[in-house]
Order: sequence, then C-alpha cells, then structure tokens
Amino acid sequence: MASAEAGSAPHDSVVIARRFNGPPTTGNGGYVAGRLAGTLPRAGGDAVEVTLRAPIPLDRPLAVSRPAPGTATLHDGPTLLAEARVVALDLDVPAPPSLEAAAAAGALGRMRARQGLGNPYLVCFGCGVERHEADGLRILPSAVGDADVVASDWTPHPALAGPDGTVPDEIVWAALDCPAGIAWVARLEGTPSLVTGRMTARLDAPVRSGAPHIVTAWPIAREGRKLHAGTALFDADGRLLACTRQLWLMPRTAD
Repeated sequence: MASAEAGSAPHDSVVIARRFNGPPTTGNGGYVAGRLAGTLPRAGGDAVEVTLRAPIPLDRPLAVSRPAPGTATLHDGPTLLAEARVVALDLDVPAPPSLEAAAAAGALGRMRARQGLGNPYLVCFGCGVERHEADGLRILPSAVGDADVVASDWTPHPALAGPDGTVPDEIVWAALDCPAGIAWVARLEGTPSLVTGRMTARLDAPVRSGAPHIVTAWPIAREGRKLHAGTALFDADGRLLACTRQLWLMPRTAD
C-alpha cells in the first residue's frame, strides 16, 4: 500500500499539518490514525488498530515510540495521544450500492451539510463541505436502501495523491473515518456530538486519484455511549479496496 511514510526509516516524530484537522483546532482522527499506522511494518493483509486517547495538536512535532514489536504510540510530551497495533480484521461488509446511487446520496449529504451553520465540522478535512476538493475530501454520505447503510461517491483529487497518482494510506484512513459517525447520526435522534475512539483498518488494494469510488458506512452495535460501526471503500465496479471497524463515543452527558 502507498503511504507518505512508506519505505522511510523509523520515525522519532510526526507533525499533523493544520490542513488535516477534524474540529478546527485538532487533528482528523482518521488521518492521524493512518499516519501512526504507517510507522508500523506489517505483512500483506494485516490490519492496524489505532486507539485515540486525546485530541491531537496541530503543527508541532509529536513523538512516536515503539514499545513492542507490532505496536506504536504517539505522545505530546507526557500526554499519550494514540496507540497502534497490528491485528487481524474480520468484517462482514455489506454489498455496495451502484456508483450512481452513491453519487446521489453524496450529493444529498453535501446539500444537507451546507445548511448546518455553526457546525465546527464544516471545515473538517474528511467531511467538511466548506473545503475545496483539492484540499479536503468532502465525503458526506446519506442513506441508501433500507439497511441503515449510508453512502457517497468519492473521486480523489490528484492534489491529494503521490506523483504516480496513488492516494497515500493516511488519506484513505481519513476517507473512511467520518462516514462511520455519519451513519450513527442518521440513526440517532437529534445530532449528538460524536468522536472517533478507535479505528481498525485493512487496506487491500491501491486507491487511485481521478477515479470514482464508492464509500459506505453502517452501524453495527451500541453499548451505552459506545457506538460500533463499519466503513468500506470500493472502486466503481464494486471491488472492495479497504474497510474499517470503528468505535465512536457519545458525550458522557448523553447517557
């Protein structure tokens, strides 16, 4: 798999640039998870589980350490920000809708998002509708069919890819992050403020810029304020390229 970090020496630090924000002042959970996952060597078919422990600061070096084989941690001084480990992922992925149905659902999701005045996620790297397509992903799925699945189209902009047109892994992680929360928001009453707690991602095939893709997400289970969800990325022909299982958290006051 391609990554901005692939093939480099072990890292002592990473910097999450301000453009890769989720909320305006902290890092996008999927992008951060993908960056940390990219520091781990792994065999083909392996997945990486990343647990996010604290909001991620932007534009300053964050320390990466490897406390044991197949694991990595991210710190800001003494504060543990995230932990990663190589795992296996066995996920039941629903069949995707057609590209046309996903495109219609994505257009509807973006239209609804434009009405969300005051929403801090309007500038999120993954789902911010106010981001330019060369500077953000703008993935805002909405419901398709009757199975609680939400979907959107996504055509990665060449500005987000490497010289060979391959989208870096951390961008793919970001593309698969926000849709899981949106899938739960579509099911829950009101619009609760949800945050990514954990992502386990398996990337099976390269993602190419300029080509249309299908992004799907679906709720899996709820345990109190813990919300489990899945997301997947397909090419236009419905071939699975990547998938995740995620844990999202509702505010404690929402119990």
